[in-house]
Amino acid sequence: MSALYTYTFTPLLRGLKSLKTTLQKAESHAQANNIAPETYVTASLIDDMKPLSFQVFIVANAATKVLARSTFVEPPQQEDTDKTFDDFYARIDETIAALEKVDVEVLKANEGKTFKAPLGPIEAEFTPESYATSYAMPNFFFHLVTAYGILRAKGVPVGKLDYLKDFLDVQL
Repeated sequence: MSALYTYTFTPLLRGLKSLKTTLQKAESHAQANNIAPETYVTASLIDDMKPLSFQVFIVANAATKVLARSTFVEPPQQEDTDKTFDDFYARIDETIAALEKVDVEVLKANEGKTFKAPLGPIEAEFTPESYATSYAMPNFFFHLVTAYGILRAKGVPVGKLDYLKDFLDVQL
């Protein structure tokens, strides 16, 4: 098994599953309490922060870019167009399916090779490993936890274990 797969793709897959679990709990909470789902979709932690829909988009987009960069293909253009929980689930499921299809031999062959990628207004040089550890993974987890925080702040009864259970190798 490739170290890149073990230490990058495995946590990405688990994080996406954690996000989906948290969103499902939020959707159920909204239904049970007569809360319009769009209340959550458009919610943010503070006025100048992007809403839940953006957080979900970036989590999936970050994972997709790791896949593309690690296999040396141009990342697909994606747009932040999700407006419903079903849109969120479709985006997450599509991202999981793509990550699960990765050819581990391609990852191994690309370890240590360099490429250039935009990083805000500059272009930086990375290896698949440095891109994952220094940029993509921190970005992925920032937006994953922000999505959790938004839902928690809106009253969704999620706790730390709800977030962690999809990362664990044990059944709870």
